Amino acid sequence: MNRETYSRKDMEERLLRKVKKDIQCEHDIELMSLRERDDFSSEFEYFLEILSLGIYPQKFKERFNKPLAGLYCVQVPLELFDALGFHPFRLCSGSLAIQRLSSGRVPSLTCPIIKSCLSSFYLDESMEKLCDLIVIPTTCDWNAKLPEIIGDKANSIHIMELPHIKESERGRERWIQEVYELKKVLEVHAGRRLNRRQLSSSIKKYMSAWQVLGQLIELRRRGAISGTWSIIIANAFMLDNVESWTEKVKQVLKNYNVPKKKNNPDVFLTGSPVFFPNLKISELIEEAGMFIAGDELCTSERNLTGATICDDYSEHGILKTLAERYQLSCSCPSFADNYRRAKNILDTMRIHNIKGVIYHILKGCHPYDIESFYFEKMIKENGYHFIKIETDYSHEDRQNILIRLEAFRETLC
Repeated sequence: MNRETYSRKDMEERLLRKVKKDIQCEHDIELMSLRERDDFSSEFEYFLEILSLGIYPQKFKERFNKPLAGLYCVQVPLELFDALGFHPFRLCSGSLAIQRLSSGRVPSLTCPIIKSCLSSFYLDESMEKLCDLIVIPTTCDWNAKLPEIIGDKANSIHIMELPHIKESERGRERWIQEVYELKKVLEVHAGRRLNRRQLSSSIKKYMSAWQVLGQLIELRRRGAISGTWSIIIANAFMLDNVESWTEKVKQVLKNYNVPKKKNNPDVFLTGSPVFFPNLKISELIEEAGMFIAGDELCTSERNLTGATICDDYSEHGILKTLAERYQLSCSCPSFADNYRRAKNILDTMRIHNIKGVIYHILKGCHPYDIESFYFEKMIKENGYHFIKIETDYSHEDRQNILIRLEAFRETLC
């Protein structure tokens, strides 16, 4: 080994040690901040503990005596994984500290979510590297290129080609074909065929989770739980077995009731997803004196895909129902025909008397950025207030965003 090679390797190892230390610190600071909130309750401790598993991947793996399947989107039927003996969970991270590991490997204006995702593969140990299978639906351009960027660092990657027109017969048929392809891949990895009875059992298991998530949303609409805690609970979904998560949410529903402050106007949060430990936008909205009465984030309320109701209980009938439910209920801006997203937001605001929309954009998250112009026009034409906040995972713009949100609050009072 020559001197230059040794020096480069030594520098990489020192960077890795520094990044791991900073990630730990980043998580600890956010967890301490959450536990010091006035509305913290012991019921939330479980959700914070399992979110902490992101920096202890081996402890995460030890919770499951089964293969792990990492997903980069919420449009993939979880029940299919469960029925074939996998534990499916959402990858993606809100870590800023980790992004230094992907510096120089992607464009500078890359979506922060992708930077953090990619960086995880450069750690010597991460949840991404423990996955037996990674499934990537081609929702946005970043996700479409992610397999190429990851290269050979993942054990196994399966790409699902997402049709970008979901309401057409052709789009629906295309997605059903993709779900069938996923089934084949899972069967090969599992070494067995899909069992219809097990699939029905998995559907019932997840139905219970969707039901309690629906009740949690109702609790939030009544002003009895904050937006930040709702996002925390939804972020923790899939990081434990679904039955345990469901039971812990039931305990929150039974025991928790901390009413919002009377003078805090209700707002609706939409746009780019919010991943732990980066809760900057929700925490600043609350610090500015507003209550997040609803959201449309794929890391929060959009996890609620609705009931699975089959007319045909054959294997094809169940798979077709699952495929349509996950696709049609999704309001991701990557779809070309996405009028339901605007309608759902307006309906929620009318029913619950929410006065304003806060549109969150992570720099480089192009689908949400493009739709924001249409949404601003549509929201204002319907008589509501609108503000767009563009940011990233850094902390430098916190004060500037807080000032803008405080000014926005004044328009709502």
